[in-house]
Amino acid sequence: MKTRRALANLLTHATLIVAAFFAMFPLFWVLLTSFKNNRDAVAPAERAFDFVPTVENYIQLFESSVFIRAAGTSVLITLVATMIVVVAATLGGYAFARLRFAGRRTLASVMVIVQVIPGVVLIVPLFRMVSGLGAYDYWWPIALVLGGLSIPFGTWLMLAFFRGSPIEIEEAAVVDGANRFKLFRYVLIPMVAPGIATVAIFTAIAVWNSFLIPLVLGQTRAQTLTVFAAQFITFQGVNWGPLSAAAVLIIAPIVLFVLAMQRPLVRGLTAGSVK
Repeated sequence: MKTRRALANLLTHATLIVAAFFAMFPLFWVLLTSFKNNRDAVAPAERAFDFVPTVENYIQLFESSVFIRAAGTSVLITLVATMIVVVAATLGGYAFARLRFAGRRTLASVMVIVQVIPGVVLIVPLFRMVSGLGAYDYWWPIALVLGGLSIPFGTWLMLAFFRGSPIEIEEAAVVDGANRFKLFRYVLIPMVAPGIATVAIFTAIAVWNSFLIPLVLGQTRAQTLTVFAAQFITFQGVNWGPLSAAAVLIIAPIVLFVLAMQRPLVRGLTAGSVK
């Protein structure tokens, strides 16, 4: 029995190690390439480790005012879009879970349909709307669009958390004289805090990594890091060194953010699965 269990554990660990290797190897390759000059970056695979490390690619990026501005724009768009989604999804999830109003099921179904529509389908209408409003190449329409596209997923996530929270506690708070604001602020928010953290984390990751919509709605003033990195791919070739360095700098903040928020993320996901 012990031998069979040890063999199962060994196979499990071996499978996880292989999966982790395949998942991490592209990231390791990008990190390695970011420390190469252009000649070493395009060298054959057998010479992948035969190079003199250099930080010139990173120095060029940090000396670029365009990169600094793109980083600030990405941070601003991510923060604003995440706040919009957290507020809208929390209120929406509570409304769908607790309030009884006409068309509730229909609205819930519409949100599911909106969620499954590919973003590329919305590109042309969004471009015409934003251009018509004179808001092209500003950061705030990008934040509004990316936040709006993430609201259905966040709302469904919060809906599950509100449904899983015991309604008896809310009824007891109402009996004690709590109005709807106090009920929401002091009773419901603490109960669904793991869900709010989960929504914020998923939204921040999705908005930070978004490329297509920022590419279409912003080119210069509202250029994000992902759009900035794409400029290293030209018709003359790919500038692998700076591109890899930019990719590392794009990935690093979100990886650190997820590691810092790992505990509330796991708590939120496991709480949602149990409920």
